[in-house]
Amino acid sequence: MITIRMASLDDVKGIVDVHCSDVDKWVKRIDGKEVEAKYEDLTIEERFAHGGPWMSVETCAIHLNYLIVHGQYPIVVELNGKIVGELELYIGEERSILGKCAFIDVIEVHKDYRRKGIGRALIGKAFEIAKKHNCDTIAVWPTSEAIEFYRKCGIEEVAYNIVYLEFDIRRIGFKKTYSYEISAFPEKYSTVKELVFVSPRILSSFTAWLKSRWSYAIEETRAIRNEGYVPKLQAAYIVENIWSRRDVANLLLWLRSIEYLPLTINVIFKIAGDLGFNKLRLYVDKKIYERYLKKYEPKILGPEVVLVSRI
Repeated sequence: MITIRMASLDDVKGIVDVHCSDVDKWVKRIDGKEVEAKYEDLTIEERFAHGGPWMSVETCAIHLNYLIVHGQYPIVVELNGKIVGELELYIGEERSILGKCAFIDVIEVHKDYRRKGIGRALIGKAFEIAKKHNCDTIAVWPTSEAIEFYRKCGIEEVAYNIVYLEFDIRRIGFKKTYSYEISAFPEKYSTVKELVFVSPRILSSFTAWLKSRWSYAIEETRAIRNEGYVPKLQAAYIVENIWSRRDVANLLLWLRSIEYLPLTINVIFKIAGDLGFNKLRLYVDKKIYERYLKKYEPKILGPEVVLVSRI
């Protein structure tokens, strides 16, 4: 008997079991080397490194509470009283072809219960919620292996062809960068909603903004982060290191007009360089890459795609 419902904090242990089922081997780093270890012997931070906040009840409870408090949709599937799948859906509007979008950010089915219709049931519930909110679209950033699954579920139109780029800041340099006044990053999404979302374009604008406001205590020891708003360029940005590297940064970027990207990216290069980063990574639409960013000769780490269904 299958039950699909909103998750509560009572479901944390079950959600963690679902996500942990996909980990074949738990490891910890000793003297710079990965050594196989028991789950019970790992710290919360070491568990987090295997896949994020869903890897332990402590961080999953914080994450789930964020979702619920902010009115988003963590959904679970129960089979005979056991949680066997989870989906996280974000509802928000943006200035793009997605419009008011229900974005599927996370979907996970327990390894022992796959190919039994659990994933399809979760997607069906996501469509139901999207229609309830009068969304224009439902969208997802799939792994390459999951593209066919989403297309069978009705999410088949390509919204964005994405390129994952890595810029070598040291090689590019930023000597010609002009100085701009920088103010506080917008704390209200209503401000950001009117901007064009540039990177990481694998998410919806609202999903990226909302998750950027959340933090987990274990990340603070690894965090190198700078965020702000450049009034003259009408650009909101966040530069932060990726989990496993302190010399490589990810960029979240919103612009009033994409025509400001050449000026803005040079400002970002300088900010990232001043923070000590050697490299900067972006997920951008392929058309934007070819028109504005190709001249910097970034390394292409891979193609991605965002799929959408119009409702």
